[in-house]
Amino acid sequence: MHAEPHAGVCARLRNTILEQTFLFLRRFKPVRERVTLGELNDRVEREHVARYEFAKQFCMGKDVADIACGTGYGMAILRQVAASVNGYDKQLLCSNRTIDLEKESWETTYDVIVSFETIEHLANPEFFLENARRTAKLLVVSSPVGEFRGYNPHHKQVWDLPQFKSLLEKYFRCSYFFQEAENIQGTPFAKTRFVIAVGTPN
Repeated sequence: MHAEPHAGVCARLRNTILEQTFLFLRRFKPVRERVTLGELNDRVEREHVARYEFAKQFCMGKDVADIACGTGYGMAILRQVAASVNGYDKQLLCSNRTIDLEKESWETTYDVIVSFETIEHLANPEFFLENARRTAKLLVVSSPVGEFRGYNPHHKQVWDLPQFKSLLEKYFRCSYFFQEAENIQGTPFAKTRFVIAVGTPN
């Protein structure tokens, strides 16, 4: 009778210790949040590029938005196949439109909205997903899953795969793809770090 409450207390204590440990370590080794193509040529950069290369198959001849486009390298990849690509980001880092995704919506409609490593940064991801459902025929969105809280101090959301699916499926009918390093496939890896959802509005 007492095992479950005790286990719950232990789990919360463990998670609190891990979160505080990660926050301490990030003082010395901050998380990279912006990728500039060719700057480091490291694993993080290759993972980001792989996602955009994967998204190209859905953007052939389409009007596309890259939301949270960062420095614009992904827009350049998508422009290889898309009819047009508009970028949105909180900061003006390339030829993008500025937007605060926590407060503002966009009015232009698109065949495809691509948004990688975005919604975990939002206090209210539902606001973003509602805007995407209203303005896109197809959404291609990614997020880390199974991440320890505090591992990335910029992430306001931490979820496992069932939680991520539950959130998205309020708004979109989705297929899921799983990423490990540069590899993306339709079945989960033994330890999946990133999930890409491809969805049409409900």
